[in-house]
Amino acid sequence: MPIKWSAVKVSEATDELDQLIDALGLTLWQVREKAQELRQIPNIPGYIDDPTASMTWKVANFYEYLKGYIERMRQRIPADALEKERKALEYGSQQSLV
Repeated sequence: MPIKWSAVKVSEATDELDQLIDALGLTLWQVREKAQELRQIPNIPGYIDDPTASMTWKVANFYEYLKGYIERMRQRIPADALEKERKALEYGSQQSLV
């Protein structure tokens, strides 16, 4: 059964999301590093350390969650429909006269 949406457009948008997430990754790691530095401040009270520790863990895992979503999106694009649509775009939309 043919799909009613553009597999190519979904694939391209997914690639763009992946690039944005990769760019965000550096900032997330900087946030994580800064939070770890904060946790090393001597005599830091638990009411500061606890949410900071939680944030450190969540930031570390957030990037992996996002990358997992991208992978699941890619896996759900029907490969045959994507290939067929790419070929159709490559050859143009005009029908052959032969």
